[in-house]
Amino acid sequence: MTEDLITISAGAQASIEPGTYHVTLTDISEPRTIYPQTGPNAGKEVVLRDWTFATDDGAEARGSASTASGPKSKTYAWLTALLGGTPPVVGQSYPRSQLLGREALATITADDGGWPRIANLTALPKARPAAKAPVAAPAPAPAPVAGGAADFADDALPF
Repeated sequence: MTEDLITISAGAQASIEPGTYHVTLTDISEPRTIYPQTGPNAGKEVVLRDWTFATDDGAEARGSASTASGPKSKTYAWLTALLGGTPPVVGQSYPRSQLLGREALATITADDGGWPRIANLTALPKARPAAKAPVAAPAPAPAPVAGGAADFADDALPF
């Protein structure tokens, strides 16, 4: 009979350094219910969705947001970022399939345990119009050379 072994791993901590990253939304989980033990919602039922974002190099960062979607909610802020900075329309539904693949900028910090945390999600900047090529200014006329004979021809000074 072989004994099942439990091997301790380093965990699933991602190697994302704190900073701002270009991210793509790759998954939104089904809602799950939790009962926080601390904080303003301690003892209350809270329904969350987990949002997974990937950086350009494939590292993942996850964040949870309640299913509340009013203008002061994290879900509303994240949808605004994913919709290019345009706030979601009240009463509008956004299918998961329309959100996956959308991009934003994520500010990632590390929590006390070293886990990456999405501190802020913001819209990508709008593309700038192509800059016009600068118009070359005409070259200035050369300055006269001091001390030449022409400088003194009309000089009325007696010395």
